[in-house]
Amino acid sequence: MSEEHSSSTPGKNRVNLNLDLRVVVGVLLLVIIAMLALWRPWTTAGTSDRTVEVKGEATVKTEPDEFAFYPNYQYTNTDREKALAEATKKHADIVAKLKELGVADSKIKSDLSGFEKGMYYPVDDSRAGSVYTSTITVTVGSKDQAQKVQDYLVTTSPTGNVTPNGTFSEGKRKELEAQARDEATKDDRKKAEQSGKNLGFKIGKVKSVSDGAGFDGGIRPMMARGVAVEDTVMSAPASISVQPGENELHYSVTVVYYVR
Repeated sequence: MSEEHSSSTPGKNRVNLNLDLRVVVGVLLLVIIAMLALWRPWTTAGTSDRTVEVKGEATVKTEPDEFAFYPNYQYTNTDREKALAEATKKHADIVAKLKELGVADSKIKSDLSGFEKGMYYPVDDSRAGSVYTSTITVTVGSKDQAQKVQDYLVTTSPTGNVTPNGTFSEGKRKELEAQARDEATKDDRKKAEQSGKNLGFKIGKVKSVSDGAGFDGGIRPMMARGVAVEDTVMSAPASISVQPGENELHYSVTVVYYVR
């Protein structure tokens, strides 16, 4: 009986050994699959970790298609109600005339603010009174209309500059951005290929792209609404010819390339 028992033991050991090898192989396969899922080497197949960053630029110049005015008016009176009435009446008259000149309601914005001079100089009655400042923003879409608006505004005794600020409308800006983007991306690729040729590498796939546009039209600042009481209202200059010149739209694109 004992001999029969001992002769069967090696067979069982071989079965156990085979089972153990299968478990080990299975565990190893699971580990490899997990590593592949984590690292995903196929996503960077044919590329390397080396990259080069290049900035492409373009500038588009053209005449503005919108013209904005920011005339200011100041009204001072020891009687608050009279100062407010004067400001309100003149403001209404100017807006009405602008509409007669063909300026749309949506292109006229108004602002009226005021303060008491006496709050700063309570012991000096000569400096007491109310001050109201009226600001009107007017936007027109042609050079001819801008000339008409300017010719009228200089007759209203505004404070400060009444020369229009030439700008791009939303539609024109998008059109120029598309043109500048096309030129900037071509400039970027050209620079990248030139660097590769000079430095001994080849340009691969694009890793990332960032771009943006900027406007530089020599914007004229609005006259400050909180004009000091002692400031003297400037006499309006004679109307001059509207010469908008050209505005510029800058566009840049930064691209990171894989290199080979």
